[in-house]
Amino acid sequence: MKKVLILSVSAWNKKSGSDTFSSLMDGYGADNVANIYIRESLPDSPVCNNYFRISENAVLKSIFKRNTKTGKKVSAFQKINDNESNERVTEERYKKLSSKKNFILSIARELVWKFGNWKTKELNDFIDEFKPDTVFFAMEGYIHLNRISRYVIKRSAAKGIGYFWDDNFTYKQSNKLGYKIYRFFQKKSIKKTVKLCSDFFAITPKTKNEADATFNINCKVLTKPIKSNEGFVLYEPHNPVKILYTGKLIIGRFDTIKFIGEALNEINKNGVKAILDVYTTTHLNEEQLNFVGKYVNILGAIPQMQVAEKQSQADVLLFAEAVGENSNKMARLSFSTKITDYFGSGKCIFAVGSNDTAPIEYLKDEDAAVIAVTKEQILSQLSALIENTEIIKEYAKKAYDCGQRNHNEEKIKNLLFETLNS
Repeated sequence: MKKVLILSVSAWNKKSGSDTFSSLMDGYGADNVANIYIRESLPDSPVCNNYFRISENAVLKSIFKRNTKTGKKVSAFQKINDNESNERVTEERYKKLSSKKNFILSIARELVWKFGNWKTKELNDFIDEFKPDTVFFAMEGYIHLNRISRYVIKRSAAKGIGYFWDDNFTYKQSNKLGYKIYRFFQKKSIKKTVKLCSDFFAITPKTKNEADATFNINCKVLTKPIKSNEGFVLYEPHNPVKILYTGKLIIGRFDTIKFIGEALNEINKNGVKAILDVYTTTHLNEEQLNFVGKYVNILGAIPQMQVAEKQSQADVLLFAEAVGENSNKMARLSFSTKITDYFGSGKCIFAVGSNDTAPIEYLKDEDAAVIAVTKEQILSQLSALIENTEIIKEYAKKAYDCGQRNHNEEKIKNLLFETLNS
């Protein structure tokens, strides 16, 4: 197997919930895999034996103190005394950026990475010692990570493989001037990175079509794989029906939860027929909590390892994005890892989101979920689902079959491993 160096934003750990890369590389051979990442957390994934962290906090300090050590090798399960405080500082910074989409703060962060000292001897030594044959990374909206990816490709003389899994290159998300200016530089950064790549993946057919047309390339469709299991198990829904959502409530998702709460108020007016449990890391204030209705339980965050257990206890798994004509389009080309997890669970999926999003388009084409694309449809579709639990059982099987058909672990990894080694 050829040696693969993967660049990512987050560390590969259970806490981050972002496990696409680690899931894809599971079984490739930990000695053949290296990972460079740029957040403060520590890895705990055993699929890689070669980790290198570039600390954003240290990069910021290096602007004023050039000899600051910004990068170091780390190990899975390693303990670093000051890591938790650094992690909290970074998490708060990114919460502000993601919740407000503050373009001034985003540009300030890019300037930190532009003028900070991350091209260090430690980074060069890590690249030179590992000697990758292939550099694999996501085509990010983070301009600084694209710059690091280009540096690693040039330093190592390895082949580059880019992975498109978000809309970081079109102007379809917003008409705001700040967005358009920032997007111009994001797209320019990705164009530079595309020129250094030998192959490309995209997370959905819609993402592939738009990336291919924009950059004149030919992506292969690659998603997070579903681990093989013992097969579909038919289940009888509870009374009341248990609906579950696990994830963040940003970029319009809180409004979707609120609309579902209003629908549940109507459905349950003559007796409790369904309840929605929401496990989220997103902090909601008292006013927001009062808006969601009495049949929506907003609960705290749970470790990633407990999510599968909660899914196994639910009847319906909610996939929620912004809905309506003026909805937030930040996630229009993304394909949440939770969708493939949902397929693997063998549970019915209730999907809410706008038509012009890759997940909704995909779920429609595959007939793998009960779907609502307007506020009004949330009530009608959810009512039909709850009043006739045979629909729940029917779409649980359809979701499971879609997963086996398109996201089977063996099929996905064959495509990936053959590409990495070709």
